[in-house]
Amino acid sequence: MPDAAEILIAVPVMLLGSTVLSTVGFGIGITASPLLLLVLDPQTTVVMLNTASLALFALIIYQTRHHIRPREVLPIGTAGVLGVPVGVLALSTLSDGALRVGITVLVVAFTLSLRLNAPARLAHRQSAAPVIGLVVGTLLATSGIGGPLVVVYLLARGLPSQAVRGHLSAYFLMVQSVSVAGYAVSGLFTPERLWLIAIVAPPVLLGYAFGTVLVRRMDEARFRQGVIGVILVTSLVVLVREALRLQAAI
Repeated sequence: MPDAAEILIAVPVMLLGSTVLSTVGFGIGITASPLLLLVLDPQTTVVMLNTASLALFALIIYQTRHHIRPREVLPIGTAGVLGVPVGVLALSTLSDGALRVGITVLVVAFTLSLRLNAPARLAHRQSAAPVIGLVVGTLLATSGIGGPLVVVYLLARGLPSQAVRGHLSAYFLMVQSVSVAGYAVSGLFTPERLWLIAIVAPPVLLGYAFGTVLVRRMDEARFRQGVIGVILVTSLVVLVREALRLQAAI
């Protein structure tokens, strides 16, 4: 059973992360990971995020079903699934310290890439889909992070916002369903992690409801700017904490 501190952090953080995901179609990993890593080990963080978000993706797919183009999703989604075994292996074998620092560095890097729109030139090429899908599939299985690369790719393809939300959810559902199966085979679903997933399920669904309202009423550009600011601040806090921890160990 998770302790009180883990629950007190996980519940509001997953509510925030699921609200972000439901609003813009991605971001639960880069929003929630920095704060979750303050009280949870990296394996628990990734397993919980990728498992609890499956229901959100299914709901968004249903909500945006008329905007989804299978031929846009299948190439990148299939490539993403192929990257999952490498990601699951990395999650199962890397040390907590390496995973914690690696996840936080990825959070900062992907957030900056989204803010600066750095990968957009690559995303204009149709041939980029399998490469982006494979890389992000591996990263999602290992860290629960990688969505911004797919976001930039889909935006560069000229898809409208509802289509972007739907295509992202379809991609994530394909990749993370296989990831969750890999976690089960690898023995990563401990009783404590299953309890934690069950505890955060209600706030995750509540976040979906909030996100559905926000996506209709809020200025999406301003909302993304605010989310990016929060992500960068929390990520830098975790990086400083890990640097101090490593320095103390030397």
